[in-house]
Amino acid sequence: MSDFIQNRKITNLQMINKRALYDIESEIEVFSYDRKITLLLPSLYSEFTGEAMPRIIKSLETVPYIHRLVLSLDRASEKEFESVKKLFSGFNFDVQIIWQDSPRIMALYDYLEKHQFYIGYQGKGRGVWFAIGYILSKKDTKVIALHDCDIVNYDRGLLARLVYPLVNPSLAYEFSKGYYSRVSHCQLYGRVTRLYLTPILQALKKIFGSRDFFEFLESFRYILSGEFAIRTDMAAKVRITPDWGLEITTLGEVYNLATPARVSQVELLANYEHKHQELKTGQDPESGLSKMVIDITRALFRILSQDGLVFTPAVVRSLRVTYINFARVNIEKYDALAKLNGLRFDRHEEISAVEQFSSALALASEHFMEDPIGTPLMPGWHRVISAESDFGNRMIEVIEAENR
Repeated sequence: MSDFIQNRKITNLQMINKRALYDIESEIEVFSYDRKITLLLPSLYSEFTGEAMPRIIKSLETVPYIHRLVLSLDRASEKEFESVKKLFSGFNFDVQIIWQDSPRIMALYDYLEKHQFYIGYQGKGRGVWFAIGYILSKKDTKVIALHDCDIVNYDRGLLARLVYPLVNPSLAYEFSKGYYSRVSHCQLYGRVTRLYLTPILQALKKIFGSRDFFEFLESFRYILSGEFAIRTDMAAKVRITPDWGLEITTLGEVYNLATPARVSQVELLANYEHKHQELKTGQDPESGLSKMVIDITRALFRILSQDGLVFTPAVVRSLRVTYINFARVNIEKYDALAKLNGLRFDRHEEISAVEQFSSALALASEHFMEDPIGTPLMPGWHRVISAESDFGNRMIEVIEAENR
């Protein structure tokens, strides 16, 4: 049986038993009459050639409570865009595909840029941001749910659990984030969370002392999960970064916009399997998982600097040493966990990962010292629409014309 402890400020909603899918979906369907749900899926076209996406499409086709599905499609030709449209043609609810490579969509980005809005660069972060703008412009959704499109063992119960805290009118949550175990092929994964984020937060607490934001982040069992649900009134105010710092900046915005009592995390699956990034020795230090660590670190440093923390060269040197110490202690704990459960555990690989992450931390610190602002945040949509009141209608016109 799962634990059911509540020892943090946010609410932890564990999977204590396997509730029947029909039962929870029927309840959500009733709630969704007044709190309509839009599902946002960020995807590369290449994911449609993998094993996960066909399973996801088949699972979602008959979900009874989805009001609209919005797919942000990146890196697709016009022919590929048309082929994706056909895959969703049989759905019994509205499906809108945002073809991010479309000349008409690019023209909308150009318009925003010319009017002094930072729009980032093409990728998941910008695609999510733009899709949220479209969803908000429709003005008929109360809850936006988002999950990745590379979940090999996808189960639509995941979506039901994710949105439930926000659509049940007897609950008062404004944001929910998913978590799950990352074990695949008899091995522990989730390396950036296990071997970087957890020990770097421990190191930051050691150096700067306990702070509410540290406690808030540490409340989440899987900070970097790509699954969350958010009320639209909050989504309109959220600013996000287009890079790998997306999850950290989103949580930073939620921390500023909501009290912890309005935030929940939900156990979505017993185990979650998706594509893994390899950590290769000798690779470009600003690519792969190292690039992820750099982006996460810069985003984290910026949030903490805004809260008054000062990162001097001496602090950064101390932070790096302290991080390595906490990471090595955690490796011992994961070794014990793996042994007990009969999992493969390569101590050399784990230590090598920490060494690479430590180098990435040093690079991120250098970048931050040179440019504390780093990658700007894309603006909240309430600001965009306030300045360009007709832009939402233009988005609707372009996106829906391309989906006819």
